[in-house]
Amino acid sequence: MFEKIIEAIEKHNSIVIFGHINPDGDCYGAQVGLREIIKFLYPKKEVYITGTGCPRFFSLLPPTDKVSDEVIKSSLAILVDGNDLSRMEDQRIITAKAWAKIDHHIDTGSFNLGPQVVDTDANSTCDILTRMAMEYKVDITSIGATALYLGVLTDSARFQFVNDYVASFGRAQFLAEHGAEIKILNVLLAKTNENSLAAKGYILSNYKKSKDGVIYIVYTKEILRKLHLSTNEASNMINLLGNVEGYPVWCSFAEYEDGKVRVEIRSNGPVIQPCAVRIGGGGHAQASGATLPNLDYKVINEVIADLDRTIREWR
Repeated sequence: MFEKIIEAIEKHNSIVIFGHINPDGDCYGAQVGLREIIKFLYPKKEVYITGTGCPRFFSLLPPTDKVSDEVIKSSLAILVDGNDLSRMEDQRIITAKAWAKIDHHIDTGSFNLGPQVVDTDANSTCDILTRMAMEYKVDITSIGATALYLGVLTDSARFQFVNDYVASFGRAQFLAEHGAEIKILNVLLAKTNENSLAAKGYILSNYKKSKDGVIYIVYTKEILRKLHLSTNEASNMINLLGNVEGYPVWCSFAEYEDGKVRVEIRSNGPVIQPCAVRIGGGGHAQASGATLPNLDYKVINEVIADLDRTIREWR
């Protein structure tokens, strides 16, 4: 499964690992975890991670690296947790010497620049990388194990969305045995603040509903300023609207300061990934996202109408 990726790594002395726009726990965990795997297998290679990472976990896991343009131009770029170069946060990836990809999203066929491992049945990219560590008998560090466990935990919604529980818990056991800081991760994930409490109150008081079963919230940048929340923080609260009886799809639209809008869409039944693709995004069958160029309520209404059609077809 990983042979071609390993061959690509062996050919290059320098590797830079790239994550997607708005990195989450699986993206950041995959970047850190893959770096630890490569460093174990090839101690003499230079391995870097780029992007913003997830600062909330920097007390436990290492921050990303400051990587020069020259280093990227002479390196193998490995994309993790994303479909293609256009979805990567650090767009200097287009200048890399060569490319490879490891991902678990629905494959759009847009990446044809090098070897790739894509498993859409995997719960997370970190789940795939844990298999890689086990297959190559990597004595992974506690940092690597913690990073991979972060992705496994968050992308499965704490093991709610798992295809094979026996295999998944077996891989989780491997990470626990290698020092994954499970208790500390749970504490960090559970932490909240008064701003978040106020935001939850706003969401529960201002959500909207469609006629066919979409429940959603729109945050303008003015609203986010009043709530003292970043766009990403608000978007990460998407599941507060989840699993409401009669509403199988929930989504949020959050405006950035530059006017762009982060869209998050979730479902407990209908396949909503094609709806995200139609607005320039992508993701999983029941968890997808996109970025809109501006806050246009006509476009938002079109997205909701598309989701309504999807619900009607599903029913």
